[in-house]
Amino acid sequence: MDLEIALAARQGAARREHLRADGVTDRDLDRAVRERRVLRVGRGGYALPNADPALVAAVAVRGVVSHASAARLHGLDLHNRPKLIDVTVSRGHTASWRNTRIHRASLGPAEQGTRIPVTSLLRTLEDCARTLPLAQAVIILDSALRNREVTHERLRAMARTARGPGSAKLRRAVAHADELAGSALESRLRLLLGLVSSDVRSQAHADGVGDVDFLVDGWLTVEGDGYEFHRSREDYRNDRRRGNLLVVGGSPVLRFSWEDVFLRPWVVLAQVEAVLAQRVKQTSQS
Repeated sequence: MDLEIALAARQGAARREHLRADGVTDRDLDRAVRERRVLRVGRGGYALPNADPALVAAVAVRGVVSHASAARLHGLDLHNRPKLIDVTVSRGHTASWRNTRIHRASLGPAEQGTRIPVTSLLRTLEDCARTLPLAQAVIILDSALRNREVTHERLRAMARTARGPGSAKLRRAVAHADELAGSALESRLRLLLGLVSSDVRSQAHADGVGDVDFLVDGWLTVEGDGYEFHRSREDYRNDRRRGNLLVVGGSPVLRFSWEDVFLRPWVVLAQVEAVLAQRVKQTSQS
């Protein structure tokens, strides 16, 4: 097989023994390296110049892409792109690579025998839930649920059988996961709202309006507006119409942008708390 085709089939990076199994000869490898069509990475690793850095790192250290880096490769939403690449190697294996955080764990045939060196989806979800802060883990779990790549039942089963380091964090993340989250913005906003109210309903139905992102305490509507939300003038007009109908129907509306939720969460919390406090004051005075 042509070397560059073989590498492309493995998403741009592979070890010599795997390329040999694909029919690539050592002569082909040496020539490609001399001609700079292929890069030699680590001992026995090869990559196309445009290969994903995470896959290059995994091949270079004889490991697999894992944790948040694997979540990205699986196409899941992230709170933010990791500054370091996460790679897991077998226990006892000494390894290092630039800009890479090395994890050590048992790697079974499911990880070592795949054409692409990346942890399985389920292992990726478990690794992330065990190690990441709650908000980051929940965004990833919500994304997998939304994409129907995993069921809530499967996540709960994982949580029930979890043992060892990070198992409590895993159970907490699964308990907060919600298949109704439409985006990373909604996942993060839901967690913030949960800090000020125990009654937060996702995708609540409002007569004449349709579903709203969140209904807090049964009367306050909260919506998250991502940059991509208003893709046309029609979307913008429809959004204004919905907001007006909600207010006419007696439900105040708070709207928060991506910047509010991710960069100024204290502002979100303060405004929601202020509106809830006004309702309590009005009720006590009536």
